Amino acid sequence: MRISIALPNTVPGADGRLLTEWAKRAEARGFASLAVTDRLVYPGHDPLLALAAAAAVTSRTGLLTNVLIGPLRTAPVLAKSVASLASLAPGRLVLGMGPGVREDDFEAAGRSFAGRRAAFEEQLRQLGRGAAGGTGAGVPVLVGGLSEAAVRRVVRWADGWTAPGLEPEAILPFAARVRRAWSEAGRSGAPRIVALARFALGEDVQRESAAFVRDYFSVLGAQAEEFVAKTPRTPEEIRRTVEVLAGGGVDEVVLHPTAAALSQVDRLADVLLP
Repeated sequence: MRISIALPNTVPGADGRLLTEWAKRAEARGFASLAVTDRLVYPGHDPLLALAAAAAVTSRTGLLTNVLIGPLRTAPVLAKSVASLASLAPGRLVLGMGPGVREDDFEAAGRSFAGRRAAFEEQLRQLGRGAAGGTGAGVPVLVGGLSEAAVRRVVRWADGWTAPGLEPEAILPFAARVRRAWSEAGRSGAPRIVALARFALGEDVQRESAAFVRDYFSVLGAQAEEFVAKTPRTPEEIRRTVEVLAGGGVDEVVLHPTAAALSQVDRLADVLLP
């Protein structure tokens, strides 16, 4: 299984210099990919710009949006941005996309929240496997979500599915569901399955990590504390998470940091990489 790490592009305190140093360190330590996530009204760096910066200081590591909220952008704007990034890092970009779930992002972008699903499917039609020309760059597309519509989108337009940051026991049954639908639809091979897991390593970052997770998921009310409690914080917890995902047939796990400290790259590499 591929072991990847996300840039802290939405973690408070992560400036541009940290992002580029993080990217260089992650490549040097052997992580398979660098990933980014997407929010508009939450502080942080634009995901595509963050990956462009990472592309400029790396040469081998994959680049993954995990996930990009597609309908915050018009289809032509998104297609041009993706093609530009793919040109900056030939053969390294994978586009993980979702329709979005937070209305405030759409209000800020001046985009229709009610119409996001239709807009998302039009983007997949243009960018995915069935499009004439697609992105123009041959970029693999993954679809996120935990719905029947997500399964249908994976099978029709995408190269695979990317799971949200829930515990393995919550996502592995859905991954099996995606595989069954893929096979039943007559798609060749198997869908690429990517899973997200948050982490924090070291007593020196625990307070910062908990504050970030609590704030980021504050829209969920009291449930935000569950995300704080379930964030793996020890080598043993992280290894168990990865082992369970690997046992469930996940192709790639992306560990998302919850603290803006460069130490997280080396600490995670020490836990998971040779």
